[in-house]
Amino acid sequence: MTFKPSNQLVGFALAAIGATLFSTKALVIKLAFIQGASVELMMVLRMGFSLPIFITVGFLAWRKQKHKGIALTPIRIFQTCALGILSYYVCTWLDFESLHYISAQLERLILFLYPTFTALFAWIFLKDKLTIRHITALAFSYVGVAILIGPEHQQFGNSALWGASLVLLAAILFAAYVTLSKATITAIGSPLFTSIAMSAAAIAIMIHFICEASLGVEQIEISTEIFCYGIFLAIFCTAIPAFAMSEAISRIGPGLASALGGLGPAVTAILAVWILNEPFGWPHFIALVFAISGAMILVMMPKQEQTSPKLNIKRDTEYD
Repeated sequence: MTFKPSNQLVGFALAAIGATLFSTKALVIKLAFIQGASVELMMVLRMGFSLPIFITVGFLAWRKQKHKGIALTPIRIFQTCALGILSYYVCTWLDFESLHYISAQLERLILFLYPTFTALFAWIFLKDKLTIRHITALAFSYVGVAILIGPEHQQFGNSALWGASLVLLAAILFAAYVTLSKATITAIGSPLFTSIAMSAAAIAIMIHFICEASLGVEQIEISTEIFCYGIFLAIFCTAIPAFAMSEAISRIGPGLASALGGLGPAVTAILAVWILNEPFGWPHFIALVFAISGAMILVMMPKQEQTSPKLNIKRDTEYD
């Protein structure tokens, strides 16, 4: 497929914007934690403010598909709801909770590993071959994270290992989500899939929050600062970058869009040092180079070396 120069320019800009906005998520969460917000509260605010946007897009997509005669069967709805709860509820809770224990820089680097887990799933479950390029990419990515674990452990103690474990589990489960959602997205389309998945996750999150509030575990009072962080998280860290990356993929293809997604960890590092005063030394720089290099080796593979289409390792979905 070829792309017009004007389309490419806009696509590059959208991919860069999407990657940058996605990368601010951890910083917003940490700033909200400083104000006393809980993980559950930030999840509720995020879903509550972004849900109307995704429902509107999903409704328009449903009307379009209805005219085309594409059926939305109960089994597809159930599958989409289950996958939505896995990704937007379970993975998000693990990710947000990890930020109590580790830096925003390490969180982003570990999340950046999820395409490598997708490749491993293809090798384990579909018996796909792991080429030298696969192994090199995996080694680079994991070495990068391992390098940063040392300084994190010195700074935060054993809690850093717990936080890293939480976000690592989130990355593994998100890789499973990407793997399992491929067939359903192909059947009903990405906008409708995202709308249903987000709605299911929102209901699960709200039930969780209401249960904790009724038991006195969760406080209902929300400060102006936390409220604003919730709006920013929903609109600028979720909705806008999701649509920006989708449009970028349609203009320049998943490979180039994925490559520009490599800006994410670098942007997170810069903002974390600037806004959160997180330390940044040679270990952080080397870890960043290794992790980004590993991901780039993986997503820029020639087509003949890529994993089976059943498990798409392209970063056509950004973990948010």
